[in-house]
Amino acid sequence: MAFKIRLADPKKTILIATKALKLAKKINYIPGVAEANRVAGVGFSYLENTPMATKHYIEALRFYKQLGDKRNVARIYNNVGNLYKYSNYDKALKHYNNGLKIAKNINDEELTAGMYFNTALIYSKRFQYEKSMDNFDRSYGIFKKLKDTTSIAIYFQNTGHVFHRMGEIDSAKTRLFKGISTAKDLGLYSTLGGCYLSLGYIYLQQDQFTLCEQTIGEGMKYASKVNSLTLDNDFTRLFYELELKRKNYRKALKYLALVYHNDSLLLNENQSSNIDFNSQHFLQQQKIQEKELIIAEQKYREARTGWIITLGILILLLTVGVVLAWYFIREKKRRREEVLIQNKITTLEQKALHAMMNPHFVFNVMNSIQHFVNQSDLKQANQVLSGFARLARKHLEICINSTISVQEELVYLELYLSMEKTRFPDKMNYIISFDKDIDTDEITIPSMLIQPFLENAIWHGIMPKEVGGNVSVHFDMIDTNLLVKIIDDGIGILNSEKLKKTRHVSRGMTLIRERISLLNRLNKHEISIDQRQTGESGTEILIKIPI
Repeated sequence: MAFKIRLADPKKTILIATKALKLAKKINYIPGVAEANRVAGVGFSYLENTPMATKHYIEALRFYKQLGDKRNVARIYNNVGNLYKYSNYDKALKHYNNGLKIAKNINDEELTAGMYFNTALIYSKRFQYEKSMDNFDRSYGIFKKLKDTTSIAIYFQNTGHVFHRMGEIDSAKTRLFKGISTAKDLGLYSTLGGCYLSLGYIYLQQDQFTLCEQTIGEGMKYASKVNSLTLDNDFTRLFYELELKRKNYRKALKYLALVYHNDSLLLNENQSSNIDFNSQHFLQQQKIQEKELIIAEQKYREARTGWIITLGILILLLTVGVVLAWYFIREKKRRREEVLIQNKITTLEQKALHAMMNPHFVFNVMNSIQHFVNQSDLKQANQVLSGFARLARKHLEICINSTISVQEELVYLELYLSMEKTRFPDKMNYIISFDKDIDTDEITIPSMLIQPFLENAIWHGIMPKEVGGNVSVHFDMIDTNLLVKIIDDGIGILNSEKLKKTRHVSRGMTLIRERISLLNRLNKHEISIDQRQTGESGTEILIKIPI
């Protein structure tokens, strides 16, 4: 019952699954305990409560592995992949592929179709549309065979979105209207909201502003029914883009403020509910319980052996064994607790520094917009504002994760430097390059690590020059280290220090150095920074990141 209503009423899904879990525990029905945990996790994931979803998935996975239930182990991989699909595409694909391999081996068509469908979503987000449509169509063939109308409705919604991205507008509309028709019959409010959102963007692209506004209103009715902050925020962002295109700049700014307010709420929620952190926390609890069980079994075997020798020796050995075991267990527990507490403190300190960088970043970027607004250059202000919206959105996306891929970092740096170039077209030029041997999708680095150094190079190196300057950033692999080289032909770091009228230290650079210090405390291999002036002017920064 709980699983069937997951799309229409996730809150009720959790209530019913919780009742099932209590009953299963009461009669010691292990398959029921496992499935109730899994379905409760699904309900929490639809309500965007990642910590509770993670907790229930880990519990379900533990029981299904004990039972040797391959089908449901694969379903858990699929569920965990869904948690990652908005924040880490590589990890999402890894979990989906693990589940797909199991589903194919056990010939489970329903599960195989779901895995194909979710894999298609990830390829769509990575702009690999041919792979996306190939996996979508594989899933659709199975959905039709199984007469799964719910999944078919969701298929039309998502393939309509893909065709829109590919520029095939007529095909996109056809699929979206099919999705709306099917979803209305089934009461799938989340799917209806997604279909109307995609249609709104199509109408906006075609300058059909009235139809766009009507579509947004219709879609927001369904978004409110599923209580999804993410979907509601997507419609608010569409309102912003609509008013921007209508040149109603005051209304556009009002909606933009709402978007950033909601993005901040989502960011805080995601930062406080980091998937990896929660997964590791629950797995560690399970490992501790397993170790305690092993210790208990060892003590039992020792006691049994002692009875064979003599009763007196048994009493003596048992007494000594209990005392020693108690002492060592207590010491091991004390050391383990100290390590866990220290790691938790260090992690929280790192998150606090990471969060402090967000307002610092936004403040600096808003200064770039103020210049054009003060000059009443609406066209240029609009261009910079759009660039800022894309940059800030990407900034919020990468702040969710403690690490990101090199590819994501390259995209982020390009957005930042292109915006500074827009503001000062004659003052600065830039180049971003990387060694072709680097696997930019697989190699990950700490997020928000490189941009502050580029910002420093532009504002304290190039801007003080009377003529224009250049800044370059290059990624290279040296053994097992990623080497990032930032070079500018500005006035030079030593000359910049001499020009400063006060001893003011950049807050952004202070925060990044403190964060690197904390990262080095958590990791075995340290990140190193070498900063020097090249001759009479110019600065070179070398950042070495262990991989």
